[in-house]
Amino acid sequence: MAKLVENFNFLKKQGFKVTEFGFAESVSDAIDIGNKIGYPLVLKIPSEIHKTDVGGIATNIHNVSDLKTISKNMVSNLAKQGIKFEGLVVQKQIKGIELIVGLKKDPVFEKIILVGSGSILAELIKDVTFRVCPISKKDAKEMISEIKSKKILDGFRGEKIETKELENFLVQISKLENINELDLNPIFVNKKGCWIVDARIIKE
Repeated sequence: MAKLVENFNFLKKQGFKVTEFGFAESVSDAIDIGNKIGYPLVLKIPSEIHKTDVGGIATNIHNVSDLKTISKNMVSNLAKQGIKFEGLVVQKQIKGIELIVGLKKDPVFEKIILVGSGSILAELIKDVTFRVCPISKKDAKEMISEIKSKKILDGFRGEKIETKELENFLVQISKLENINELDLNPIFVNKKGCWIVDARIIKE
């Protein structure tokens, strides 16, 4: 089983929301999964390498024809780069505010949790804040208030997003055990909660 799928299943068992997905071993599998999940869709490789760097992710797929074409092109493009085909993850595309959430073992504090602006902004503006694990709801609330994305959560040019579920999400993440490193980039936060759409996990 692909590592990304294993990570998704692990997080689902821990009670986290993962956007609906399916694992395809071929282009025809991807089409079947897409028809089942419904459009729009995201198509991605299950590898933990930076997907955007190798053309391993496509968003805003709105119909079967586009899914078929994009799937074939992605598989062909990966082969040209010498990247082994390990299947494709077909995932429901959702809307929301993108954040990064992570855990990391630290030589001084044992384990720290971070939250910040997600997706490419995580590397571009480095808008993150940290706390020592485990954290309380008060800690989580303070962390959220410290990041620039808080203005968007508060309704800047959009609808206000209630942060209580995000606070609970961070507290729950901070309590995960037997993990050396966890990278959720991004998660999507919307009025229905916090949704994991990508996950890299290194266990002890």
